[in-house]
Amino acid sequence: MSIAQDPTPPPSPDRPTWVGPTAARRGTWLLLATRVLRGLAAGLITIGFPYLVLSELHAGALLLGAIYAGGALSTALLAYAFGRFASRSAMRTAYLASLALLPIACFVLLLPPSLPFAAIASLLGGFSATGSLASGGVGGIEMPIQTAILSDLTSPLTRTWWFSLFTFTVGISAALGALAAGVGTLEQLFVAALVLSASSVAVALAVPVRSIVRGRHPSARSRGVIRRFATTGLLNGFSAGLLTPFLIPFFVLYFGIARPEMAVYTTAASLLGTFSVLVAPFLEARWGWVLSIVGTRGAAAALAVLMPFVSLVPALAMYIALPSLRVAALPAQQSALVGRLPYSDRSEGAATNQAARLGAASAATAFGGFALEDVAVSVPFLGYALTLSLNAYLYVRFFGWHGERIPTMDETSPTTDAG
Repeated sequence: MSIAQDPTPPPSPDRPTWVGPTAARRGTWLLLATRVLRGLAAGLITIGFPYLVLSELHAGALLLGAIYAGGALSTALLAYAFGRFASRSAMRTAYLASLALLPIACFVLLLPPSLPFAAIASLLGGFSATGSLASGGVGGIEMPIQTAILSDLTSPLTRTWWFSLFTFTVGISAALGALAAGVGTLEQLFVAALVLSASSVAVALAVPVRSIVRGRHPSARSRGVIRRFATTGLLNGFSAGLLTPFLIPFFVLYFGIARPEMAVYTTAASLLGTFSVLVAPFLEARWGWVLSIVGTRGAAAALAVLMPFVSLVPALAMYIALPSLRVAALPAQQSALVGRLPYSDRSEGAATNQAARLGAASAATAFGGFALEDVAVSVPFLGYALTLSLNAYLYVRFFGWHGERIPTMDETSPTTDAG
Protein backbone atom coordinates (compact mmCIF):
# COMPACT_ATOMS: atom_id res chain seq x y z
CA MET A 1 0.00 0.00 0.00
CA SER A 2 1.37 3.43 -0.88
CA ILE A 3 2.09 6.05 1.74
CA ALA A 4 -0.69 8.21 0.34
CA GLN A 5 -3.17 5.43 1.26
CA ASP A 6 -1.72 4.33 4.61
CA PRO A 7 -3.07 6.46 7.49
CA THR A 8 -0.73 4.96 10.10
CA PRO A 9 3.04 5.31 10.39
CA PRO A 10 5.22 2.23 10.25
CA PRO A 11 5.95 0.64 13.63
CA SER A 12 8.90 2.11 15.48
CA PRO A 13 11.05 0.24 18.01
CA ASP A 14 12.75 3.50 19.00
CA ARG A 15 10.28 5.56 21.03
CA PRO A 16 11.33 8.82 22.70
CA THR A 17 12.70 8.03 26.15
CA TRP A 18 12.03 11.39 27.83
CA VAL A 19 8.24 11.05 27.59
CA GLY A 20 5.85 8.09 27.58
CA PRO A 21 4.53 6.71 24.27
CA THR A 22 0.97 7.90 24.96
CA ALA A 23 2.11 11.42 25.78
CA ALA A 24 4.37 11.44 22.72
CA ARG A 25 1.50 10.42 20.42
CA ARG A 26 -0.85 12.94 21.99
CA GLY A 27 1.75 15.70 21.69
CA THR A 28 2.41 14.84 18.04
CA TRP A 29 -1.28 15.09 17.14
CA LEU A 30 -1.64 18.34 19.09
CA LEU A 31 1.28 19.74 17.10
CA LEU A 32 -0.50 18.66 13.94
CA ALA A 33 -3.68 20.44 15.06
CA THR A 34 -1.78 23.71 15.53
CA ARG A 35 -0.39 23.38 12.02
CA VAL A 36 -3.82 22.74 10.51
CA LEU A 37 -5.25 25.85 12.16
CA ARG A 38 -2.32 28.00 11.07
CA GLY A 39 -2.41 26.49 7.58
CA LEU A 40 -6.03 27.59 7.15
CA ALA A 41 -5.12 31.08 8.32
CA ALA A 42 -2.09 31.19 6.03
CA GLY A 43 -4.18 30.22 3.01
CA LEU A 44 -6.61 33.04 3.67
CA ILE A 45 -3.80 35.57 4.04
CA THR A 46 -1.86 34.33 1.00
CA ILE A 47 -4.75 35.31 -1.25
CA GLY A 48 -6.16 38.25 0.71
CA PHE A 49 -2.96 40.19 1.41
CA PRO A 50 -1.79 40.87 -2.18
CA TYR A 51 -5.32 41.93 -3.14
CA LEU A 52 -5.37 44.29 -0.15
CA VAL A 53 -2.14 45.92 -1.30
CA LEU A 54 -2.72 45.86 -5.07
CA SER A 55 -6.48 46.49 -5.28
CA GLU A 56 -7.66 48.30 -2.15
CA LEU A 57 -4.52 50.31 -1.42
CA HIS A 58 -3.67 50.73 -5.14
CA ALA A 59 0.03 49.94 -4.77
CA GLY A 60 2.15 48.32 -7.49
CA ALA A 61 4.32 45.24 -7.67
CA LEU A 62 7.38 47.21 -6.61
CA LEU A 63 5.83 48.32 -3.32
CA LEU A 64 4.32 44.90 -2.71
CA GLY A 65 7.79 43.45 -3.24
CA ALA A 66 9.21 45.89 -0.68
CA ILE A 67 6.57 44.87 1.88
CA TYR A 68 7.21 41.19 1.22
CA ALA A 69 10.95 41.83 1.52
CA GLY A 70 10.41 43.41 4.92
CA GLY A 71 8.30 40.43 5.98
CA ALA A 72 10.98 37.99 4.83
CA LEU A 73 13.74 39.87 6.62
CA SER A 74 11.69 40.18 9.80
CA THR A 75 10.86 36.47 9.69
CA ALA A 76 14.53 35.62 9.24
CA LEU A 77 15.61 37.72 12.22
CA LEU A 78 12.75 36.69 14.51
CA ALA A 79 13.00 32.99 13.61
CA TYR A 80 16.72 33.02 14.33
CA ALA A 81 16.27 34.91 17.61
CA PHE A 82 13.47 32.63 18.84
CA GLY A 83 15.26 29.48 17.63
CA ARG A 84 18.51 30.45 19.34
CA PHE A 85 16.67 31.33 22.54
CA ALA A 86 14.81 28.02 22.39
CA SER A 87 18.03 25.99 22.03
CA ARG A 88 19.95 27.87 24.71
CA SER A 89 17.38 28.96 27.29
CA ALA A 90 13.68 28.03 27.14
CA MET A 91 12.11 25.95 24.38
CA ARG A 92 8.46 26.19 25.50
CA THR A 93 8.52 29.94 26.15
CA ALA A 94 10.09 30.64 22.77
CA TYR A 95 7.59 28.38 20.99
CA LEU A 96 4.47 29.97 22.49
CA ALA A 97 5.78 33.51 21.99
CA SER A 98 6.58 32.86 18.34
CA LEU A 99 3.12 31.36 17.77
CA ALA A 100 1.43 34.48 19.16
CA LEU A 101 2.83 36.80 16.48
CA LEU A 102 0.49 35.60 13.70
CA PRO A 103 -2.80 36.43 15.49
CA ILE A 104 -1.34 39.83 16.42
CA ALA A 105 -0.55 40.42 12.74
CA CYS A 106 -4.09 39.41 11.74
CA PHE A 107 -5.48 41.91 14.25
CA VAL A 108 -3.39 44.66 12.64
CA LEU A 109 -4.96 43.82 9.27
CA LEU A 110 -8.37 44.58 10.78
CA LEU A 111 -7.37 48.16 11.55
CA PRO A 112 -8.31 50.87 8.98
CA PRO A 113 -6.53 49.81 5.74
CA SER A 114 -3.26 51.61 5.09
CA LEU A 115 0.16 50.77 3.72
CA PRO A 116 1.87 51.32 7.11
CA PHE A 117 -0.50 48.86 8.81
CA ALA A 118 -0.02 46.36 5.96
CA ALA A 119 3.75 46.63 6.38
CA ILE A 120 3.53 46.18 10.17
CA ALA A 121 1.34 43.10 9.76
CA SER A 122 3.82 41.65 7.26
CA LEU A 123 6.70 42.26 9.68
CA LEU A 124 4.89 40.57 12.59
CA GLY A 125 3.24 37.71 10.71
CA GLY A 126 5.94 36.89 8.21
CA PHE A 127 3.87 37.71 5.13
CA SER A 128 6.88 37.11 2.94
CA ALA A 129 5.22 34.70 0.48
CA THR A 130 8.61 33.03 0.03
CA GLY A 131 7.30 29.57 0.69
CA SER A 132 4.71 27.39 2.37
CA LEU A 133 4.04 27.49 6.07
CA ALA A 134 6.19 24.37 6.39
CA SER A 135 9.20 26.17 4.96
CA GLY A 136 8.76 29.53 6.54
CA GLY A 137 6.10 31.41 4.61
CA VAL A 138 3.08 33.14 6.18
CA GLY A 139 3.27 32.69 9.94
CA GLY A 140 6.38 30.52 9.72
CA ILE A 141 8.41 32.26 12.42
CA GLU A 142 7.82 29.40 14.86
CA MET A 143 8.67 26.64 12.38
CA PRO A 144 12.29 25.95 13.49
CA ILE A 145 11.14 25.38 17.07
CA GLN A 146 8.20 23.26 15.99
CA THR A 147 10.54 21.18 13.81
CA ALA A 148 12.75 20.51 16.84
CA ILE A 149 9.76 19.58 19.03
CA LEU A 150 8.33 17.24 16.41
CA SER A 151 11.69 15.55 15.90
CA ASP A 152 11.89 14.93 19.66
CA LEU A 153 8.44 13.34 19.80
CA THR A 154 9.09 10.91 16.92
CA SER A 155 11.52 8.12 16.12
CA PRO A 156 14.40 8.53 13.64
CA LEU A 157 12.97 5.53 11.76
CA THR A 158 9.64 7.29 11.12
CA ARG A 159 10.72 10.93 11.18
CA THR A 160 10.61 11.54 7.42
CA TRP A 161 7.14 9.96 7.36
CA TRP A 162 5.95 12.36 10.07
CA PHE A 163 7.49 15.37 8.35
CA SER A 164 5.71 14.31 5.16
CA LEU A 165 2.40 13.90 6.99
CA PHE A 166 2.75 17.30 8.68
CA THR A 167 3.69 19.05 5.45
CA PHE A 168 0.87 17.30 3.61
CA THR A 169 -1.73 18.20 6.22
CA VAL A 170 -0.75 21.84 6.50
CA GLY A 171 -0.69 22.07 2.70
CA ILE A 172 -4.23 20.73 2.50
CA SER A 173 -5.42 23.19 5.13
CA ALA A 174 -3.63 26.09 3.40
CA ALA A 175 -5.21 25.09 0.08
CA LEU A 176 -8.64 25.05 1.72
CA GLY A 177 -7.92 28.47 3.19
CA ALA A 178 -6.89 29.78 -0.23
CA LEU A 179 -10.07 28.36 -1.77
CA ALA A 180 -12.21 29.96 0.93
CA ALA A 181 -10.50 33.28 0.22
CA GLY A 182 -12.38 33.45 -3.07
CA VAL A 183 -15.60 34.39 -1.25
CA GLY A 184 -16.43 37.07 1.29
CA THR A 185 -14.84 40.43 1.93
CA LEU A 186 -11.21 40.98 2.81
CA GLU A 187 -12.23 41.97 6.34
CA GLN A 188 -14.06 38.65 6.76
CA LEU A 189 -10.96 36.78 5.57
CA PHE A 190 -8.75 38.51 8.11
CA VAL A 191 -11.25 37.95 10.97
CA ALA A 192 -11.28 34.23 10.18
CA ALA A 193 -7.47 34.18 10.05
CA LEU A 194 -7.34 35.87 13.47
CA VAL A 195 -9.67 33.31 15.07
CA LEU A 196 -7.84 30.35 13.54
CA SER A 197 -4.33 31.53 14.44
CA ALA A 198 -5.35 32.42 18.00
CA SER A 199 -6.88 28.95 18.40
CA SER A 200 -3.56 27.39 17.37
CA VAL A 201 -1.84 29.10 20.31
CA ALA A 202 -4.42 27.68 22.72
CA VAL A 203 -3.92 24.14 21.38
CA ALA A 204 -0.13 24.45 21.63
CA LEU A 205 -0.33 24.98 25.39
CA ALA A 206 -0.90 21.24 25.85
CA VAL A 207 2.07 20.07 23.71
CA PRO A 208 4.83 18.40 25.80
CA VAL A 209 8.22 20.08 25.33
CA ARG A 210 11.45 18.63 26.69
CA SER A 211 13.56 20.93 28.86
CA ILE A 212 17.06 21.92 27.72
CA VAL A 213 20.22 22.99 29.54
CA ARG A 214 20.30 26.75 30.03
CA GLY A 215 23.32 28.60 28.68
CA ARG A 216 24.56 25.74 26.47
CA HIS A 217 26.21 26.21 23.04
CA PRO A 218 26.28 23.99 19.92
CA SER A 219 29.29 21.69 19.55
CA ALA A 220 31.90 22.14 16.80
CA ARG A 221 30.35 19.26 14.87
CA SER A 222 26.90 20.83 15.11
CA ARG A 223 28.23 24.19 13.97
CA GLY A 224 29.71 22.53 10.86
CA VAL A 225 26.40 20.88 10.00
CA ILE A 226 24.50 24.12 10.60
CA ARG A 227 26.86 26.09 8.33
CA ARG A 228 26.36 23.70 5.43
CA PHE A 229 22.58 23.69 5.66
CA ALA A 230 22.56 27.48 6.10
CA THR A 231 24.58 27.92 2.90
CA THR A 232 22.20 25.76 0.87
CA GLY A 233 19.30 27.56 2.53
CA LEU A 234 20.68 30.92 1.46
CA LEU A 235 20.58 29.97 -2.23
CA ASN A 236 17.22 28.27 -1.85
CA GLY A 237 15.84 31.45 -0.29
CA PHE A 238 17.30 33.71 -2.95
CA SER A 239 15.63 31.66 -5.69
CA ALA A 240 12.28 31.67 -3.88
CA GLY A 241 12.46 35.39 -3.16
CA LEU A 242 13.01 36.19 -6.80
CA LEU A 243 9.86 34.48 -8.00
CA THR A 244 7.46 32.96 -5.45
CA PRO A 245 5.97 36.25 -4.12
CA PHE A 246 5.24 37.40 -7.68
CA LEU A 247 3.53 34.37 -9.17
CA ILE A 248 0.06 35.61 -8.18
CA PRO A 249 0.85 39.26 -9.11
CA PHE A 250 2.27 37.98 -12.43
CA PHE A 251 -1.11 36.58 -13.42
CA VAL A 252 -3.01 39.54 -11.92
CA LEU A 253 -0.95 42.21 -13.70
CA TYR A 254 -0.12 40.51 -17.01
CA PHE A 255 -3.19 38.35 -17.63
CA GLY A 256 -5.83 40.23 -15.59
CA ILE A 257 -7.09 37.18 -13.70
CA ALA A 258 -9.75 38.05 -11.11
CA ARG A 259 -9.50 37.01 -7.46
CA PRO A 260 -12.11 34.16 -7.52
CA GLU A 261 -10.37 32.57 -10.53
CA MET A 262 -6.89 33.03 -9.04
CA ALA A 263 -8.08 31.44 -5.83
CA VAL A 264 -9.02 28.29 -7.78
CA TYR A 265 -5.67 28.10 -9.59
CA THR A 266 -3.75 28.73 -6.36
CA THR A 267 -5.76 26.01 -4.66
CA ALA A 268 -4.91 23.56 -7.46
CA ALA A 269 -1.21 24.39 -7.21
CA SER A 270 -1.30 24.07 -3.42
CA LEU A 271 -3.10 20.72 -3.56
CA LEU A 272 -0.65 19.25 -6.06
CA GLY A 273 2.29 20.51 -4.03
CA THR A 274 0.71 19.16 -0.87
CA PHE A 275 0.23 15.65 -2.25
CA SER A 276 3.75 15.63 -3.67
CA VAL A 277 5.35 15.63 -0.20
CA LEU A 278 3.82 12.22 0.48
CA VAL A 279 6.36 10.69 -1.88
CA ALA A 280 9.31 12.03 0.17
CA PRO A 281 9.81 8.80 2.19
CA PHE A 282 9.75 6.80 -1.07
CA LEU A 283 12.22 9.18 -2.74
CA GLU A 284 14.51 9.03 0.29
CA ALA A 285 14.37 5.21 0.44
CA ARG A 286 14.89 4.81 -3.31
CA TRP A 287 17.46 7.48 -4.16
CA GLY A 288 18.51 9.14 -0.89
CA TRP A 289 17.67 12.64 0.26
CA VAL A 290 20.40 14.41 -1.74
CA LEU A 291 19.44 12.91 -5.10
CA SER A 292 15.79 13.58 -4.30
CA ILE A 293 16.54 17.28 -3.89
CA VAL A 294 18.68 17.44 -7.02
CA GLY A 295 16.08 15.76 -9.22
CA THR A 296 12.97 17.62 -8.08
CA ARG A 297 14.52 21.07 -7.90
CA GLY A 298 16.27 20.61 -11.22
CA ALA A 299 12.89 19.95 -12.83
CA ALA A 300 11.44 23.05 -11.11
CA ALA A 301 14.28 25.14 -12.54
CA ALA A 302 13.52 23.87 -16.05
CA LEU A 303 9.85 24.88 -15.77
CA ALA A 304 10.77 28.35 -14.50
CA VAL A 305 12.92 28.98 -17.58
CA LEU A 306 9.93 28.32 -19.89
CA MET A 307 7.10 29.95 -17.92
CA PRO A 308 7.45 33.67 -18.90
CA PHE A 309 7.64 32.86 -22.62
CA VAL A 310 4.41 30.89 -23.04
CA SER A 311 0.73 31.81 -23.30
CA LEU A 312 -1.81 31.80 -20.46
CA VAL A 313 -2.87 28.13 -20.52
CA PRO A 314 0.63 26.55 -20.43
CA ALA A 315 1.74 29.23 -17.96
CA LEU A 316 -1.07 28.22 -15.62
CA ALA A 317 -0.16 24.54 -16.03
CA MET A 318 3.45 25.33 -15.07
CA TYR A 319 2.27 27.48 -12.16
CA ILE A 320 0.22 24.57 -10.85
CA ALA A 321 3.11 22.10 -11.23
CA LEU A 322 5.93 24.28 -9.89
CA PRO A 323 5.22 24.02 -6.12
CA SER A 324 5.08 20.21 -6.20
CA LEU A 325 8.55 19.94 -7.72
CA ARG A 326 10.01 22.45 -5.31
CA VAL A 327 8.68 20.87 -2.09
CA ALA A 328 8.53 17.13 -2.88
CA ALA A 329 11.84 16.41 -1.13
CA LEU A 330 11.36 18.92 1.71
CA PRO A 331 10.47 16.34 4.42
CA ALA A 332 13.59 14.34 3.60
CA GLN A 333 15.71 17.52 3.84
CA GLN A 334 14.16 18.38 7.23
CA SER A 335 14.80 14.87 8.50
CA ALA A 336 18.40 15.01 7.26
CA LEU A 337 19.01 18.27 9.13
CA VAL A 338 17.63 17.21 12.52
CA GLY A 339 19.14 13.73 12.18
CA ARG A 340 22.62 15.24 12.06
CA LEU A 341 22.12 17.36 15.20
CA PRO A 342 21.44 16.49 18.85
CA TYR A 343 18.03 17.54 20.16
CA SER A 344 19.28 20.67 21.92
CA ASP A 345 20.87 22.01 18.71
CA ARG A 346 17.96 21.31 16.37
CA SER A 347 16.00 24.47 17.03
CA GLU A 348 19.07 26.65 16.45
CA GLY A 349 20.04 24.61 13.38
CA ALA A 350 16.59 24.89 11.81
CA ALA A 351 16.41 28.57 12.75
CA THR A 352 19.80 29.35 11.22
CA ASN A 353 18.79 27.57 8.02
CA GLN A 354 15.52 29.49 7.89
CA ALA A 355 17.18 32.81 8.70
CA ALA A 356 19.70 32.34 5.89
CA ARG A 357 16.96 31.36 3.48
CA LEU A 358 14.60 34.20 4.34
CA GLY A 359 17.34 36.79 4.68
CA ALA A 360 18.41 36.03 1.12
CA ALA A 361 14.77 35.93 0.03
CA SER A 362 14.25 39.42 1.43
CA ALA A 363 16.89 40.96 -0.82
CA ALA A 364 15.78 38.88 -3.79
CA THR A 365 12.13 39.86 -3.30
CA ALA A 366 12.95 43.56 -3.45
CA PHE A 367 14.83 42.99 -6.72
CA GLY A 368 12.12 40.68 -8.08
CA GLY A 369 9.44 43.37 -7.72
CA PHE A 370 11.67 45.90 -9.47
CA ALA A 371 12.49 43.48 -12.32
CA LEU A 372 8.87 42.43 -12.82
CA GLU A 373 7.65 46.02 -13.04
CA ASP A 374 10.58 47.95 -14.58
CA VAL A 375 13.07 45.56 -16.27
CA ALA A 376 11.75 42.38 -17.89
CA VAL A 377 9.19 39.82 -16.78
CA SER A 378 11.60 36.97 -17.55
CA VAL A 379 14.34 38.13 -15.12
CA PRO A 380 12.82 36.69 -11.90
CA PHE A 381 12.07 33.39 -13.64
CA LEU A 382 15.57 32.96 -15.10
CA GLY A 383 17.24 34.03 -11.85
CA TYR A 384 15.09 31.53 -9.97
CA ALA A 385 16.22 28.70 -12.24
CA LEU A 386 19.90 29.60 -11.99
CA THR A 387 20.06 29.88 -8.21
CA LEU A 388 17.91 26.79 -7.64
CA SER A 389 20.30 24.78 -9.82
CA LEU A 390 23.28 26.05 -7.83
CA ASN A 391 21.46 25.13 -4.62
CA ALA A 392 21.09 21.55 -5.84
CA TYR A 393 24.79 21.41 -6.74
CA LEU A 394 25.84 22.51 -3.25
CA TYR A 395 23.89 19.68 -1.63
CA VAL A 396 26.04 17.23 -3.61
CA ARG A 397 29.21 19.22 -2.86
CA PHE A 398 28.60 19.37 0.90
CA PHE A 399 26.97 16.03 1.64
CA GLY A 400 27.85 13.68 -1.24
CA TRP A 401 25.44 12.03 -3.67
CA HIS A 402 23.99 9.85 -0.93
CA GLY A 403 24.56 12.07 2.12
CA GLU A 404 27.52 9.95 3.14
CA ARG A 405 29.92 12.80 3.94
CA ILE A 406 28.06 13.73 7.14
CA PRO A 407 26.25 10.61 8.40
CA THR A 408 23.24 10.69 10.68
CA MET A 409 24.20 10.70 14.36
CA ASP A 410 22.63 8.60 17.10
CA GLU A 411 19.95 10.11 19.30
CA THR A 412 21.41 12.02 22.21
CA SER A 413 20.40 11.25 25.78
CA PRO A 414 17.67 13.47 27.23
CA THR A 415 18.59 16.52 29.28
CA THR A 416 16.88 17.37 32.49
CA ASP A 417 17.68 21.04 33.14
CA ALA A 418 14.69 23.32 33.28
CA GLY A 419 13.90 25.34 30.22
